Amino acid sequence: MNLSEMRKEIARFEETKDLNVNDVDVNKVYQYIVQKQENPIKDGYEIMLKSDPYIEIYYRPTKEKATEIKKSRMRHHLKFYDSEVYIQDATLSEFDCYNEERVQAFEKAQYFLDHYRKNQYEQGMYIHGQYGTGKSYLLSAIAQELAQRGVTVLFVYMPDLTRSLKQGMNEGNLEERVNKLKQADVLMMDDFGGENVSTWFRDEILIPVLQYRLSAKLPVFMSSNYSHLQLLDIMTLVKDESGRSKAGRLIQRLKDLMIYIKLTEIPFKH
Repeated sequence: MNLSEMRKEIARFEETKDLNVNDVDVNKVYQYIVQKQENPIKDGYEIMLKSDPYIEIYYRPTKEKATEIKKSRMRHHLKFYDSEVYIQDATLSEFDCYNEERVQAFEKAQYFLDHYRKNQYEQGMYIHGQYGTGKSYLLSAIAQELAQRGVTVLFVYMPDLTRSLKQGMNEGNLEERVNKLKQADVLMMDDFGGENVSTWFRDEILIPVLQYRLSAKLPVFMSSNYSHLQLLDIMTLVKDESGRSKAGRLIQRLKDLMIYIKLTEIPFKH
């Protein structure tokens, strides 16, 4: 096909009929038209034509492909700590803000997402409330947004953690497992206080992990059914001055690392 015939095709094609095409670009535009008509989408990418500031063919992911890429990126950066539990498909924009507590929770979460950088420390959130108030949903929304931005998030379901660490003792890789908790960009611990607590777990795992992350300025997020005061009682495993002191050290690390957020009302079902 010669130049004149290609120009006629360009003039007939709705998308290109008003383009001012130089001779050097005529073949490029014509090839675009051919592919657009015969095979506009390949492997999830749609052929597109750019005319400003110069004519160029490029490929744009379809909506479905873009969603797939987004989820793949999230899976790459969102790690689960030896758990079969998967977090909710949540977004911060869908977190119900129907009272002052939830507005505050939303604003704190958004502030963290807006300001967090790997070289700029921001406090995480300790989200306390009864079952069904949206604690895990909020954690999930923050985790997924961070993961999509390329931040490595380690999501821990606390009742599974003690089992995993005991397995690590048996397999000889306990230190490696603990280091994962210490070194993740962002650590999220769901259902804190729901695990089977022992003095070893409190003193040799939890306190050192939290102290390390505080010193290294690495954020921690937690959800729990328990307030700080209730946790103090739960973590005081031996009811003497020493036991209360060690539990107090743990609670102080929580206060140092996280902003306290309380959720009391269960969301309305629409």
